[in-house]
Amino acid sequence: MAKKPDRQDRTFLTRRELLAGSITSMVAGWTLPPTAAMASRVKRALRVINIMNFIRAEEPRETIDLMQPVREQMALIKAHKLPATWLLQYDALVEGPYVEFLKKEMPIDHETGIWFEMNRRICDDAGIAWRGNPKWEWDYHVPVAYAIGYTPEERRRLADTAVATYKRVFGRDLKSLASWNLDAVTIAHLSDHYFMDAFGNCRDQLATDGFTIWGAPIAGYYPNRKNAWSPALEEKNQISTPMFRLLGQDPVYYYDKKFPYPDTVEPVWPSGRSEVFIDRFLQMIDESPTQAFAYAQFGQENSFGWAEMQEAYPMQMEKLSRARTGGQVSIETMGESGRRFKQRFKSTPTQAQVMLEDPFGEKAVPERTVWYQSKYHRANLHFRGEQFYLRDLHVYNDQFPQPYLEEPVRKHGIEQRMLAALDGYHWSDDEVRSGRPGKRAMGRFAVVGANGEESFPGMAGLPKISEGSTSLDADVPLSGGGSLRVSFRDRDITFTLVEMPVRSELTLLLEWAPDRAALRSVASNRLNYSFRDFDYAVEVANGNAVKLADGVRIVSNGRGALRLIMAP
Repeated sequence: MAKKPDRQDRTFLTRRELLAGSITSMVAGWTLPPTAAMASRVKRALRVINIMNFIRAEEPRETIDLMQPVREQMALIKAHKLPATWLLQYDALVEGPYVEFLKKEMPIDHETGIWFEMNRRICDDAGIAWRGNPKWEWDYHVPVAYAIGYTPEERRRLADTAVATYKRVFGRDLKSLASWNLDAVTIAHLSDHYFMDAFGNCRDQLATDGFTIWGAPIAGYYPNRKNAWSPALEEKNQISTPMFRLLGQDPVYYYDKKFPYPDTVEPVWPSGRSEVFIDRFLQMIDESPTQAFAYAQFGQENSFGWAEMQEAYPMQMEKLSRARTGGQVSIETMGESGRRFKQRFKSTPTQAQVMLEDPFGEKAVPERTVWYQSKYHRANLHFRGEQFYLRDLHVYNDQFPQPYLEEPVRKHGIEQRMLAALDGYHWSDDEVRSGRPGKRAMGRFAVVGANGEESFPGMAGLPKISEGSTSLDADVPLSGGGSLRVSFRDRDITFTLVEMPVRSELTLLLEWAPDRAALRSVASNRLNYSFRDFDYAVEVANGNAVKLADGVRIVSNGRGALRLIMAP
């Protein structure tokens, strides 16, 4: 059992602590709901999966065999003839049997790279004082393990040291690098000076491993030079190496933190051990509308130990092998995905995740979701039973700096959130965030009839999803007849009532706990926000906005589709 970390905020749990109590909460008897209808895609999207295993040479919290997972993972991957990426933390690069093993065992279609977490060895070689636990060689606390715990000059020295040592050990240039917490200073330096192929960064998460990430792109993007979590809007602000989001995250339930463990494809978690979830997730990556790009990372870090992953890792490799031979998805190395991304896209492309079957087979109140992403914004239309609503709206701006861009972090338990126009988790009250009824932050839809009566229709059947080259439409059949069409486009979102009685008007209600939201003022055509002393806005077209005590009411003016303009 992992030792409990010494920290002030016990709400920030490590992934190892979460593992200790997660497996028994797994839902039994998951079954598959009917397949949802989806329109054919306009063009062939770039759909890729990376098998990426992270290797550490030290685990100070308990005695564990760190080599066994590497041997077992390699044997399974080779048996299925799959490509893979092996990312070594600096200690594994300079000590232990890992480099020798990889050089001997790796097939030609495998690659190595760096897992960029700091430890005593890299700090010593970079000439930086070790600031972690003096008894440990590697310390997982945020100010020690991640580059944001160091000054910009120290980050560049640490990056240079990793690159130089990698080249000395492997005899070739470093091209792939990932971490749970990369920053814009580090990746700009690596991209500009070493022409990297690909970076990997953690998925969105809540209070795990000492940090929250919230509002970043769903799959892949070109970061901007002030914020590694935010796509660049203008070419002059763009880092030229793409960033991929790690861990293969369930797009449906993660957002509301329904489960007490990370609901990712990692084989140590109940979700990663569920064949239903893995099948649903792979179906989404391989078949569902995805705009231009779909991405997922499979694999596992060795410090969880083989016993925790031996049940699900073989199952997942078998399913990936089948997907590679029978589907549209490419299984490839991280570096190859980065090179293909750069060849295909000059700036961040539009992308989507569409899951219209409950990923865990829930039948009583199934949940489904549609995510849309461009370089200007991300949006989420969510379905819970017959209820449907906007759950997330975030916008991006090249001038919004990430936390700890220049000043190093000095505490464990931090938040890294982007610019929200609607944050269905953080702007809900404590009751909702604890899984009970309360004030849920959401965007609800009302219809006002010719008689002036307002109704809130439910969903009458599954939505139909169709896509254009940079647009994604969700047609939601309504319980009172007709449908609502939500059209996501790279710069805006439109809302249209279809086949409804004449003079029906659409109302969008953005609701939240007032003390949680970033909204500051409302004009009839503009919602003004401020977060971390940064001002931003969403404009309204073909409608009139009015501020309420707990949100905003936006009423269509009948001159066209109600429209939210998300681009600055």
